[in-house]
This record gives sequence, C-alpha cells and structure tokens, in this order.
Amino acid sequence: MKHKDQLLNALRMGVIPSSDVQTLMVGKRKEKEEVANFIQTVGRGGSQVRFFNGPYGSGKTFMLKYLSEVALSQNYIVANIPIHSGFGFSKLDGIYTNVMNHLSVRLDDGKGSSFERIFDYWIDNLKASGNMSDATRSIYSVIKDLNDYNSSFSNVLLTYIRAKINNDFDLANTAAAWIKGDQNMSYQLKKQLKVKGSVDKENALDIFKGFVRLMHLMGYKGVIVTFDEAELIMQQRVDIRLKAYGNMRQLIDSSGMGELDYCGFIFAGTPEFFENEEKGVKSYQALYQRIGELIKGSADVVNMRQPVIELKKFTKEDYTELSHKVIKIHQEIGGYELGVPIEYMVNLVMLESSKLIKEDGLTIRIYLKKLLELLDLLKDNPDLPIFKAMRRRSD
Repeated sequence: MKHKDQLLNALRMGVIPSSDVQTLMVGKRKEKEEVANFIQTVGRGGSQVRFFNGPYGSGKTFMLKYLSEVALSQNYIVANIPIHSGFGFSKLDGIYTNVMNHLSVRLDDGKGSSFERIFDYWIDNLKASGNMSDATRSIYSVIKDLNDYNSSFSNVLLTYIRAKINNDFDLANTAAAWIKGDQNMSYQLKKQLKVKGSVDKENALDIFKGFVRLMHLMGYKGVIVTFDEAELIMQQRVDIRLKAYGNMRQLIDSSGMGELDYCGFIFAGTPEFFENEEKGVKSYQALYQRIGELIKGSADVVNMRQPVIELKKFTKEDYTELSHKVIKIHQEIGGYELGVPIEYMVNLVMLESSKLIKEDGLTIRIYLKKLLELLDLLKDNPDLPIFKAMRRRSD
C-alpha cells in the first residue's frame, strides 16, 4: 500500500513515479516488445543506440521509466539522465560523470543508487563468502582485465577496494570521487591515488568501457543509459550543439564496431529534434545518416527495428484505460466507491485540462495531475453539484 500511495503522490505533483510505472502502462504493445528485445540484446553482449521520437503527450518519459524498471528487475545497471541547460552532451567526460552520478541497481536489500553502494555490495558479498583467498583472486582478476581499458582506472579501483577493506574511508571517498569523474581534485589527493590525471575527454570513453566491463564481471547483465528531452540540445550554442551531435555519432560508431559490449543507450526527443534542419539532427549529416529518415507506413504497419522508434500521442481510449488503473488504486487507498461512470470522469478531466493547455497540447503528466485533483475532490466532497449531476445523468 505504501508504494501505491507514493505513486499517487508523485502523480499529484506532476512527477513520473520512480517505481511501479509498469502498473500504469497502457497500449504500446509493439513498443514494449521492442524494449524487451533491446534489453535482451544488451544482455547477450550486444550494444545498441536507439531513439524514441514522439510529441509532447506521447509518453516518452513513461517509456524510459518503463524500460528502466524492466531492466532493473532483470539485474541490469541503469542510469537515467535528463538533458538540461547545465548538461548539453557536448563533452564526453561530462557524459561519463553524469552517468556515474545517476547509477541505479536493484539489490537484495533495496535499490542502490551510487557507485559506492553498488561496489560495497559486491565487496560485502566477497567477504561473506568466507574464503578471502578466492575473493582476493576474484578482485585481482577483475583489476587485470580492466588494465586493457585504462591503467589509471584499474589502479584507482584497486586503491578503492583496499581502502574499503581496511576501513580507510577518506581514501575510499577520494578514490570513488576520481572514478566518478571529479574534475576538481587536488594534486595532493591524486598523489594519494598514485595517478597524475583525471577522467577527461580523451580517456572518458575508454574508462566508461572499462566500467561497463567491470559491471559485467561483477555479475550484472549489462549497463543501460537513457537520456530524456534530447530536444534541449537544440537550445545550445551552435558549436556546443554540433559537439553534442558528434558525441552521439561516436557512441553509435563505438556501438556498431562492438566496442561497447553489454551496453545500450536510448535517447528520447520530440519530432523537431529529429526533423529541424537548422538545429536538429538533420543539421549534422554524419549523425543524421546513421539514424536515417523515419520510414512511415500506414497506421497498421510499424517497423520497430529502425534506430528511431516513433511514439504516437495518447488517444482518448488510452487515457480511459489509464484512468481505470489510477482510479482503482485511488479507491483502494481511499476506501470509497467512485459512484460516477469513468467515461464521465475522463471527459471532465479532459475539459478541465484543456483550460491549462494550448490546442492539442494535452500530456500524460497534465492529465494525471488533473485526474488526481478531481478524484481527491470527489472523495472528500461527493455532493458537489458537478458530481451530483454526473450521477443523475448515469441513472
């Protein structure tokens, strides 16, 4: 019941819930099947870069959250990153740092949400095995494997492990900060780690490849990274924007050449991001040629294997099905009966939502926020004239 309450509270605030999104998913059968294929491809050692293309109200953020929930439940590491003005995707080391600071994993004792938490869990399991010689061999085997990617990364990782085992928390925190891409580390701290440089644009991708390999060696199926609101890249200065598109191209190339095994990336953006010739993907031909033109057929013919997956706006039927799910949860928590036809409630929510938006601007976020507002009102004030009128019409 606690999870359901948290879910409704998130919707009341206009926020996509951090969990249980699968309970709200409606329609999009083919899209969900392709999400499953994407996750399985990564788990088999493959690598993919995919894109969700959809207008506001098509459920892009919901799909990313759904993908993340499914991946977490299947033992993948996930990083959900919103693109914003402070992070425009133009620096590889910036991408790396954002990924490392948005990690999530499902652990036996809950959901881990940091590199330290993930790694501490692994070390604790090694200690709990009772055979420290086997544990030591396992650690050194991992370190040796990571040397092929970046020696500084493997050295700092070994320092981190030793510090954690010896309860040297200051050194462990310093090592973790370096691994996560801290750019403001002093010379003295780097000297403690026995390294000279930091994660930068030259080594960031190699270190990230090493991190993905590390997660796989630790027993996770793979790493999946999602980037929401890619259209915000269009607001960046032209040189920064083109660097961002160049980095996307580099990820696609690395993925295609088999250099990012067990790793997948998904970007979500509006049609303008894909179609705008001045500021969108089309303004960087090297990226556009790799993504390609979205091949559109009839409404019944959908090709989900293209790099770009098109998401349609929610229909009234979709909103009605979603309303059924939310109303059921609201009634369970509130201990009451709706008392009015759901179809009437859907029409009322759409009418009230239309006062807040421009024509054809209804989004799932706005709809659910307004639905919860009216459900709360109905529960506490069932005799308001509007609700009485709805009940009379249904009699």
